[in-house]
Amino acid sequence: MSPRTDPGATEALRDEALAWLVRVQSDAATGDDWSALTDWLEASEQHQAAFEAVEALAAEVADQAAQIAPRLAPSTGEVQAFRPRPAATRRGGFIAALAAAAAVLVVSPLAWRAYEGPATTYETGVGQTREIALADGSHIRLNGGSKLTVRLGWRARRVEMAQAEATFDVAKDPSRPFLISVGDQQVRVVGTEFNIRHDDRTVVVSVRRGVVEVRQPALGPAPVARLTVGQALHHVEGARTSRVSAVAPDAAFAWTQGRLICEDQPLSEIVAALNRRYPTPIRVSEAVGRRRFSGVLDLGDQAVLVDRLSRYLSLTVVRTGAEITLR
Repeated sequence: MSPRTDPGATEALRDEALAWLVRVQSDAATGDDWSALTDWLEASEQHQAAFEAVEALAAEVADQAAQIAPRLAPSTGEVQAFRPRPAATRRGGFIAALAAAAAVLVVSPLAWRAYEGPATTYETGVGQTREIALADGSHIRLNGGSKLTVRLGWRARRVEMAQAEATFDVAKDPSRPFLISVGDQQVRVVGTEFNIRHDDRTVVVSVRRGVVEVRQPALGPAPVARLTVGQALHHVEGARTSRVSAVAPDAAFAWTQGRLICEDQPLSEIVAALNRRYPTPIRVSEAVGRRRFSGVLDLGDQAVLVDRLSRYLSLTVVRTGAEITLR
């Protein structure tokens, strides 16, 4: 009997697929683990089919677990052992895999979160930057005064981006899209490199490699833009339209090298970027914030930078112990 039809071989393949699923969803999973899984999946179509089947069954177990979670005993923290519904066990060919999954799962509030991936929050103070290496092989560089939360789930990799600026170098994984929620926008990628800035109600997405798809869920599922290398999207939260423009691919990444490249930008946007960098905040009025500047700013000494901006725009600098005002 061929391996394709041998029940013993099929069951062994399911067990192997389940072992891979447990391995990559462990808190100790590394980029090497994901790379090894990719190699295993690409080795044969049978591997891919077995893994997808186990994923689907594990998702159903997690779904049922989420429904049963309220049965936990709150005073003792005890949990009930989970048993799949009879309908779940009637799926021909997958009984052994589901039984194995049920054997290692108990119902708890963590069951559904395990399917979505544990939430990890990264944060930087003003003037700080941080390099983040994710278990899937992706890399994030976080600018100062930034905060975001990452979940690496079985079906998708998700980021919730608060007020922040970050560059993303996303490892390619077609089976798990990388989804970033920022303001009222959602950025969707598979493998690419880009920068996102979220200040107040403004979202700017700039692409250096690959293709980035931007959706605005309130307007429906269709993308509002597909950005390629050298394009940037500018959006104000609540607006029904966004502006796409051509940019130098490396311009948005200049902050990682201690520079800020401004191309006819309003001073209000420039000041928001500078206030991630320096502990003494810079303030401008609404009218002054509409003034525009083009040039390259060295993000070294704040006093030198402020003096340069004030001379170029013919502004007065007022310094107090708590802040700097341009007027």
